[in-house]
Amino acid sequence: MKISFIVILQAFLSISLSSFGQKEISIEKHDSEIVIDGQLSENIWTDLVPASNFIQIEPSKGSAATQKTEVFCFYDDKNLYFAFKCYQNTDVVANVQVRDNIVKSDDAVLILLDTYNDHRSAFGFSVNPINTQLDLRANNDGNNLNISWDAIWKSATSVSENGWVAEFAIPFNSIKYKSDNETWGINFSRVIRSNAETTYWSGVLSNDFRISQGGLLNGIKPPKLDKKITLTPYASLRYEDSDLTGKYDSYLPQVGVDLTYIPVPNLTLSGTVNPDFASVEGDKEQIDLSGWEEGFPEKRLFFQEGNEMFDTRYQLFYSRRIGDINYGTKLTGKAGDYSFNAIHASSVENTSLDIPAALFTVASVKKDILKSSSLGAIIVDKTTDSISIRSYGLDWTLNPGQYWKITGQMMGSSPGNLAENFGGFMRVAHESSKHHIHLRYSDLGENLKQNINQTGFVRDDDRRELDSDISYRFWLKKSIFKFISLASLNNAYWDHNGEFNSSRFRQNIRLYSHSKFSFELRYDDESRRVQSENVYYRFHNTGFSTEIGYNTEESNKIEFEYTTGMNFDRRYKIFEGDLEISPITKLSLAYSFAVLDFESDQSSDLNLRLEESTILNILSLNYYFTNNLWLRVLAQNDKYKERIYLYGQFGWRFKPPFGALYIIYAGDDFYNHREDIYYDSKTIFLKFTYPLSF
Repeated sequence: MKISFIVILQAFLSISLSSFGQKEISIEKHDSEIVIDGQLSENIWTDLVPASNFIQIEPSKGSAATQKTEVFCFYDDKNLYFAFKCYQNTDVVANVQVRDNIVKSDDAVLILLDTYNDHRSAFGFSVNPINTQLDLRANNDGNNLNISWDAIWKSATSVSENGWVAEFAIPFNSIKYKSDNETWGINFSRVIRSNAETTYWSGVLSNDFRISQGGLLNGIKPPKLDKKITLTPYASLRYEDSDLTGKYDSYLPQVGVDLTYIPVPNLTLSGTVNPDFASVEGDKEQIDLSGWEEGFPEKRLFFQEGNEMFDTRYQLFYSRRIGDINYGTKLTGKAGDYSFNAIHASSVENTSLDIPAALFTVASVKKDILKSSSLGAIIVDKTTDSISIRSYGLDWTLNPGQYWKITGQMMGSSPGNLAENFGGFMRVAHESSKHHIHLRYSDLGENLKQNINQTGFVRDDDRRELDSDISYRFWLKKSIFKFISLASLNNAYWDHNGEFNSSRFRQNIRLYSHSKFSFELRYDDESRRVQSENVYYRFHNTGFSTEIGYNTEESNKIEFEYTTGMNFDRRYKIFEGDLEISPITKLSLAYSFAVLDFESDQSSDLNLRLEESTILNILSLNYYFTNNLWLRVLAQNDKYKERIYLYGQFGWRFKPPFGALYIIYAGDDFYNHREDIYYDSKTIFLKFTYPLSF
């Protein structure tokens, strides 16, 4: 008996459109005055019916939570209010004090607001028991998270013998929504660190942040907000005395402003004039034997809104490619089933790096399809006085079932031969909080990288690539181990002439005991063909690592790792250690070291030297007077570079998260062996921002 294609397609779509048993909660409007203090002393909290009966996604998927959680909510003309009562008969774990750094190393609670009820995008707000905040934008049904996104909201917490309490006030004007939509998607989550437990209120989620598997918030009638304008001006003063930049005893004052205008709640028009590109964070040294370019998060306020729309495997728009900007404009929002983000920016000339001034134009749109899937299109243009480079692409995210994900992308660029400037991939995955399996095929044209990386981010091109990963975490009940994780990561690619270029096979096993000791083994085997001065060489790189640690799932931890192997014909050994402690609530200390030893220097004539034998020492100290007033110190030394780097930051968010004062010192002394030059650089940086709303 033959089964027709139509029958198979109907079955496929029925799975895609099926519901996963959504819970529902109603919300009402009240005019009670609320003080966000983490005490829940107002009468309104006792009159509300809570959401409860949370369900584990790990370690015991589908089982009831081991600790009781109640969530209360209501709203008024300005804010949404939420309160969590987290009952707990085990130790409350809370050490992380850096904003947007909460993962699962602390106890924490999370609110996910699917304000369009589109099953694929959401705003997230989270705190730990010491009121460290995290906010994020989730996209593609939770597959993409933009943690760089920030919003204005309030929270407070308190800890008692019975557990802890978290209280939230989220302004309507800090999120986007449809004014006439009285049903939102919603979910609540709680991490109980002492039990390694993650729970959600609605649904037995297949994985964290799966928006389509959340619940419903009924009865909300959000206000039709007045048109809102927010100005965020900044002023900075930089003093430099540096051999590296050639600026001696130099003072550089700067001013700039970011502007947002919200004509309706689902649309934002942004503008910027001379935004600050200076980073207020110090960069830690690290050992990197890969040779690939590393990406960095975008911190400029102008780019953060809607930046998650560009988070594809091969980024056609990577905002860090745009340096200093004269001005920029942007339109982001959602209308019906369409999300969009359009940007136009003018960059300034950088004579020291020989980078000309340019105009950048970006237009991206995504169409919602099926229950939680999407199709996207993007075009990016960079124009200078001498060249015009354009990239364009299509991408898709299909969620045909609870565990299946199908993603893909097609892209091209000009000028140049289309066949050499074309690329894409197709990936099929089956995954949950316990396991992950995927198979991916990519085809990247011979000259794709040269054009794309004018505005985007692609690490390599001229490849036909196969990639397949499989991993599984076994949660054990009657054993000395809490879990065992296994992973096999496999990759191989050929160039378009059929020449085999590289393969890499990484195998990993990790054991974590109930007594918090961990043991990990990793094996990395890579065959790579590289070019140096028009001559090709083939290398066999290997690495075998052993790691031993204590309490590595939490923020207070200690671990040691030993790795040995071959790297481009040089045998190496690496011994690394990490220690993180919080001796008192407000203070955190971290020390790490790495000893890299190459036993030979056979590849130096091939100009492939990525690292040299060295010793790294990194010491950092964070002291938080409050969640928004802190002092950070970072000191590091690289023996090979003879580098001594000292970084200090005083930060005060007097109007969080945007109104802030930063005072920064950075001293960097090092020796450049290739140029046979010793550099000495000192910088003092002062920055002040103050948001104004009208």
